[in-house]
Amino acid sequence: MHHFHQLKTTKVSKETNDCVNIAFEIPEHLRNLFKYKQGQYINVRRIVDGEDLRRSYSIVNAPSEGNQEIEILVKNMEEGRVSSFLNHEVQIGDHLEILEPMGHFYTHHHPSNQKTYVGLAAGSGISPVLSNLKEALYQEPESRAYLFFSNKSFESIIFRKEIDALAEQFGGRLKVIYLLSREKHYEDELFEGRISAEKLDRLFERFPEIPVQETTFFICGPSEMIKDISEYLKKDRKVPSLQVMYEYYSAPDDDENAEKSDEFKAIPNLESMVTLIIDDDEYSFHLNSKKNSILDQALAEKLPVPFACKGGVCCTCKAQVMEGEVFMEKNFALTEDEVAKGFVLTCQCHPTTNVVMLNYDV
Repeated sequence: MHHFHQLKTTKVSKETNDCVNIAFEIPEHLRNLFKYKQGQYINVRRIVDGEDLRRSYSIVNAPSEGNQEIEILVKNMEEGRVSSFLNHEVQIGDHLEILEPMGHFYTHHHPSNQKTYVGLAAGSGISPVLSNLKEALYQEPESRAYLFFSNKSFESIIFRKEIDALAEQFGGRLKVIYLLSREKHYEDELFEGRISAEKLDRLFERFPEIPVQETTFFICGPSEMIKDISEYLKKDRKVPSLQVMYEYYSAPDDDENAEKSDEFKAIPNLESMVTLIIDDDEYSFHLNSKKNSILDQALAEKLPVPFACKGGVCCTCKAQVMEGEVFMEKNFALTEDEVAKGFVLTCQCHPTTNVVMLNYDV
């Protein structure tokens, strides 16, 4: 199971008025643990008045860049106790508690590939998308990439200098289009407005050289944007699901969730004995299927369970069902293959049999 480690900040740089870029030094003895894939994330922990606060932030840099640091972007959220702390109080040289990298928002590369990658990002959703595009261009000299990046205005474009430098570095292999939602675009009115299925359809007309059905897409932004354009790509443009990759930075709130809640109401009302395997130790407690989630009850029992978002978005609380059955309300993080192998997000799980055993160590 993953554990928190003290990492020192080596860079604290304001990117925009409400975003900060923070880099952490990875000491020699932790480098194997902190090896990461492009598009993964880390969890930051802060204890406030005895309360354990944890937030997930995507890694901005790419493995092929070769440095011994991990960089994240943190958008300041209103009343966000972790994001406000990171934006306004953290300084270079501070030590923060960081969990090892996690997540599977990435694909595999080979130097012989000649592929097309398209990044679709809005605001702070640029972090994992940029990491993926950089790695693809470094690893595959014959591949090319397009980045469609939506922000409110030119002034608010996150990492604009770095992105422009990358476009120059990779020559014609990286095409960058900035879209502006609250400002006139000096170049083309097509590039005004947010990224949507309708907008993407027009962009494909403008860039007919993009082989849509053969392209791998990396999408990160508001949940409405992700749902809209991922459905468009898969249903209307017939892009295979494995080529449409997306990362939520908050849990969607839509009709689908309401339907799942109805499914939760239909599960049997029973008392279960739940056993958790954590770092080779076993912990057991009783839990009513209609009460707390397994994770919430484990936290109430003060067990050392891993967690972060509690919204079914990250994989921090992932465990494998070894015995019994559970109902998982939401899942915006696990792959179909992981679910088929019995992995669940314990923050969303309720027991549906009298005996349940979950293993966090696998």
